Amino acid sequence: PGFAPLTDDAGVYLPTGPGDAQRMELLNMPGDGSDVWLDVRAVQLYLQISLTSIYKLIHQGEIPAVKLGTKTIRVNRKALEEYLQRATVLGEASVA
Repeated sequence: PGFAPLTDDAGVYLPTGPGDAQRMELLNMPGDGSDVWLDVRAVQLYLQISLTSIYKLIHQGEIPAVKLGTKTIRVNRKALEEYLQRATVLGEASVA
Protein backbone atom coordinates (compact mmCIF):
# COMPACT_ATOMS: atom_id res chain seq x y z
CA PRO A 1 0.00 0.00 0.00
CA GLY A 2 1.26 3.46 -0.90
CA PHE A 3 1.56 6.38 1.45
CA ALA A 4 -1.09 9.09 1.08
CA PRO A 5 -0.10 12.28 2.92
CA LEU A 6 -2.63 14.32 4.83
CA THR A 7 -2.41 18.05 5.31
CA ASP A 8 -3.14 20.70 7.86
CA ASP A 9 -4.15 24.28 7.13
CA ALA A 10 -0.54 25.35 6.64
CA GLY A 11 0.27 22.43 4.33
CA VAL A 12 3.21 21.40 6.51
CA TYR A 13 2.65 17.72 5.88
CA LEU A 14 2.38 17.96 2.11
CA PRO A 15 5.42 16.66 0.23
CA THR A 16 6.11 19.93 -1.59
CA GLY A 17 9.50 20.96 -0.20
CA PRO A 18 12.95 20.40 -1.69
CA GLY A 19 13.78 16.70 -1.69
CA ASP A 20 10.29 15.61 -0.63
CA ALA A 21 9.70 13.63 -3.84
CA GLN A 22 12.78 11.51 -3.06
CA ARG A 23 11.61 11.13 0.55
CA MET A 24 8.25 9.84 -0.68
CA GLU A 25 10.05 7.31 -2.88
CA LEU A 26 11.92 6.01 0.18
CA LEU A 27 8.66 5.71 2.11
CA ASN A 28 7.07 3.72 -0.72
CA MET A 29 9.99 1.45 -1.60
CA PRO A 30 9.05 -2.23 -1.72
CA GLY A 31 10.48 -4.62 0.84
CA ASP A 32 10.61 -4.63 4.60
CA GLY A 33 12.44 -1.29 4.89
CA SER A 34 15.42 -2.70 6.77
CA ASP A 35 17.81 -1.10 4.28
CA VAL A 36 15.99 2.26 4.09
CA TRP A 37 17.11 5.17 6.27
CA LEU A 38 14.87 8.21 6.62
CA ASP A 39 15.70 11.75 7.65
CA VAL A 40 13.49 13.53 10.17
CA ARG A 41 11.47 15.30 7.45
CA ALA A 42 10.61 11.93 5.85
CA VAL A 43 9.46 10.69 9.26
CA GLN A 44 7.30 13.82 9.52
CA LEU A 45 5.71 13.09 6.14
CA TYR A 46 5.09 9.50 7.25
CA LEU A 47 3.68 10.18 10.72
CA GLN A 48 1.96 13.51 9.97
CA ILE A 49 3.15 15.11 13.22
CA SER A 50 5.37 18.09 13.98
CA LEU A 51 9.15 17.98 13.81
CA THR A 52 9.23 18.96 17.49
CA SER A 53 7.16 15.90 18.37
CA ILE A 54 9.43 13.65 16.31
CA TYR A 55 12.57 15.00 17.97
CA LYS A 56 10.95 14.46 21.40
CA LEU A 57 10.05 10.86 20.54
CA ILE A 58 13.61 10.24 19.33
CA HIS A 59 15.14 11.87 22.42
CA GLN A 60 12.88 9.80 24.71
CA GLY A 61 13.93 6.63 22.89
CA GLU A 62 10.43 5.93 21.60
CA ILE A 63 11.49 6.12 17.96
CA PRO A 64 14.82 4.36 17.40
CA ALA A 65 17.30 6.58 15.57
CA VAL A 66 21.01 6.95 14.91
CA LYS A 67 23.00 10.15 15.03
CA LEU A 68 25.68 10.54 12.37
CA GLY A 69 28.16 13.29 13.18
CA THR A 70 26.93 16.26 15.14
CA LYS A 71 23.59 17.03 13.45
CA THR A 72 22.47 14.25 11.11
CA ILE A 73 19.76 11.93 12.44
CA ARG A 74 18.46 8.90 10.55
CA VAL A 75 15.59 6.55 11.33
CA ASN A 76 15.39 3.05 9.88
CA ARG A 77 12.05 2.56 8.12
CA LYS A 78 11.57 -0.98 9.45
CA ALA A 79 12.32 0.15 13.03
CA LEU A 80 9.84 3.02 12.59
CA GLU A 81 7.14 0.64 11.38
CA GLU A 82 7.85 -1.68 14.34
CA TYR A 83 7.53 1.32 16.69
CA LEU A 84 4.15 2.11 15.14
CA GLN A 85 3.01 -1.49 15.61
CA ARG A 86 3.98 -1.35 19.30
CA ALA A 87 2.29 2.03 19.73
CA THR A 88 -0.88 0.70 18.10
CA VAL A 89 -0.96 -2.35 20.35
CA LEU A 90 -0.38 -0.17 23.42
CA GLY A 91 -3.08 2.24 22.31
CA GLU A 92 -5.59 -0.58 21.84
CA ALA A 93 -4.66 -2.20 25.15
CA SER A 94 -5.12 1.04 27.10
CA VAL A 95 -8.60 1.57 25.65
CA ALA A 96 -9.86 -1.87 26.73
